[in-house]
Amino acid sequence: MKPPKFFIIIIIFLITVFLLAGLMWLRGDEDAWLCVGGQWVRHGNPSVSQPTTPCDNK
Repeated sequence: MKPPKFFIIIIIFLITVFLLAGLMWLRGDEDAWLCVGGQWVRHGNPSVSQPTTPCDNK
């Protein structure tokens, strides 16, 4: 008994959605302030101003 074509299309669509969501999650935050060598460094174009808390990169 063959599964209906509609069922196969739905399964392929769901797998594609999960793969794309996983890639977006793995990409991480592109627009943020990073602590590098004890200094705040802009990464991308953050929407918030530079943090005023000390940068403690241990």
